[in-house]
Amino acid sequence: MTLDDIVAKVTDPYDRQARLYPALLCLLPLLALVALLYAPNVSALMGVVTLAVSSGGLFLMTNICREMGKRLEDKLYREWGGKPTTQLLRHRDGVIDSVTKRRYHAFLAGKINTIFPDAEQEKSDPAKADEAYQSGARWLLDHTRPDGSKKFDLLFRENVTYGFRRNALGVRPLGIVIALVCLLWVLVKERVLLAAGGKIVDWTKVEQLSTAAIICLAVSGVMLLIWVFFFTKTSLRTSAFSFAETLLRTCDTLS
Repeated sequence: MTLDDIVAKVTDPYDRQARLYPALLCLLPLLALVALLYAPNVSALMGVVTLAVSSGGLFLMTNICREMGKRLEDKLYREWGGKPTTQLLRHRDGVIDSVTKRRYHAFLAGKINTIFPDAEQEKSDPAKADEAYQSGARWLLDHTRPDGSKKFDLLFRENVTYGFRRNALGVRPLGIVIALVCLLWVLVKERVLLAAGGKIVDWTKVEQLSTAAIICLAVSGVMLLIWVFFFTKTSLRTSAFSFAETLLRTCDTLS
């Protein structure tokens, strides 16, 4: 069973891109290390992988990714001051202009059969106002799910991007640990670190690194940089608010 075969077993596009891919990126340095430096054991490894997949391993991986992402999501919402859609619907938030916001309020209020608060009511009871906004956002989510058409294709892609970044940030600590361990493992195996003669570092061994070792170091190093500098709260927040704005724009489409 190849990696393509494993990925193909997850047929749902969202599960594959937003949940499986972060898990595979987490394991990428380890997979590269085994495949390039321990080639004779690859067939045995693939046998174990095939058994794991057949026993529900993929389902477990996607669920772990989702769970770690969801736990992080609740914490970040509190840090950000509420869910992105809720924030954008608030009168005191200036990202969406007031004219467009009034249109969204009127549309959603009619759909959930409630009255949205005005600016003064929101100020006097922000918690109650947020309940109305959250109810409207839930209605939108329920009525914009993929139905096989291209009507909400942009929204789906934004949702996948957000889910991918959220789940990747959730497993980020594990990804950093795996990349670091693989990096150090290759350096020790090639005698660059903890070299013979009691040397901690033997720079002469760097010039003797095999192509396979260099590729392993590159994969681990690049993934370490990606985990540290790309999968951050900032990049996730950008994606979260982009999805929220796209979701709210469907008020005009649905109306």
